[in-house]
Amino acid sequence: MLRVENLSKHYSARRAVDNISFSLKSGEVTALLGINGAGKTTTLRMLTGYITPTSGSVFIGGENIIDEREKLLTEVGYLPENPALYNDMTVEDFLIYMYRLRLATRENESAAVERALTRCALGERRHDYIASLSAGFRKRVGLAQAIIHEPKVLLLDEPIADLDPRQIREIKSLLREFRTDHAILVSSHILKEVHEFADRILLMHGGRILADAQTASIPAGDLENWFMQHTEAAA
Repeated sequence: MLRVENLSKHYSARRAVDNISFSLKSGEVTALLGINGAGKTTTLRMLTGYITPTSGSVFIGGENIIDEREKLLTEVGYLPENPALYNDMTVEDFLIYMYRLRLATRENESAAVERALTRCALGERRHDYIASLSAGFRKRVGLAQAIIHEPKVLLLDEPIADLDPRQIREIKSLLREFRTDHAILVSSHILKEVHEFADRILLMHGGRILADAQTASIPAGDLENWFMQHTEAAA
């Protein structure tokens, strides 16, 4: 579904992302796991077209989309760590706005908004102003705007950061549901939570991918040791 080849981003002498390659497929949640500063957010921003790579390619369905901003808008859904939500808009109005922004059309708008509200359990909050929502519901609105246009790929930057245990459980449940229709890449630095919702883990450190493993192959009790062995070996 999505393929990354030799992707790099350099800032002068600093290599924020250093020649990484991986692929995503539908039906799978892949976690991009790493400490703060590992290069996770920079990677996601390149995949969304927000920043331009120094080198490398990104393919969706076999087509290189690095310079195809219009295609990115229709094929990729993105949830930043701190999504830009408009506090003076209702949930429904915000989703309508994002649908039109993404697809530049009003065709099928009502059905798309209803579907996103339902999938993210926001139906009862549709007329609430975003300013009145809790952190958990604001994250749901961010997820709803990311799926409003039914993208093939979902890129989610720290979607469970700063949430309470109940909210984290709800977001993880949504991610499991979304895997059916999307190839999902989730960045996170929370070892335990990643093990519970991800099918696969890409371990990122110092701008590089150090390991690519199926989550089921790493016992929950060994995850920290697995993480430390790889990162210490790369130091």
